[in-house]
Amino acid sequence: MDRCYRLIEAGRFESARERLEPIVAAHPGWQRAAFFLALSYHEQHLHGEARPLFERALAIDPASRDATAIRNYYGWTLYYLGEREEARRQFEAFLEARPEDPEAHFALGMIAFDEDDLAGATRRFEAAIRLAKASGDARPEGKARARLADVLVRTGKLEQARGELEAAVKLRPDAYEAYFKLSRVLERLGDAEGAARALERHRKLRDEARPAGPSDGGETP
Repeated sequence: MDRCYRLIEAGRFESARERLEPIVAAHPGWQRAAFFLALSYHEQHLHGEARPLFERALAIDPASRDATAIRNYYGWTLYYLGEREEARRQFEAFLEARPEDPEAHFALGMIAFDEDDLAGATRRFEAAIRLAKASGDARPEGKARARLADVLVRTGKLEQARGELEAAVKLRPDAYEAYFKLSRVLERLGDAEGAARALERHRKLRDEARPAGPSDGGETP
């Protein structure tokens, strides 16, 4: 299982599946093997293929330690497939076991934002920021700040959005999406020079990222 997981981490999804598929067939009750097989599809953004495998893995033992991790990935799979209500249930169940996980709060914030529940989205993104900051984890804090900026833009609070985006790109200097959002906010605030710099940075980072292959499937919008 460790070897298979390393293959998935390295983006060698087919190689991982070549090892995992016969194991899952021979040991249908082995939850971790089914989980990693599902994960190999999820990380490749093949969410339709991942979904039934996550369901199968979770059904083996819904109360196991692995089941908690499965719910997180399964929740994202459902989110990407447009199944927001079921995704919400999975993330909420995940938080029952890990209430201080910033990524799950972030996920629920995304769902709330998609449903135009701006108060709910703000609450979840702020929780993700607080928890990530407390644990010293810059990546989820940066993601949550960039998405909190989306809420602020939607409510017309452009200066506050600018502050969140500037913090986001400091925390995640490779986040080209955040630089693009920052360029748009600066343009609306009348800072044409700053907007041009942010847009140029966005383009440079985007072009550098393109040859890198699939991003990790746990990465969220």
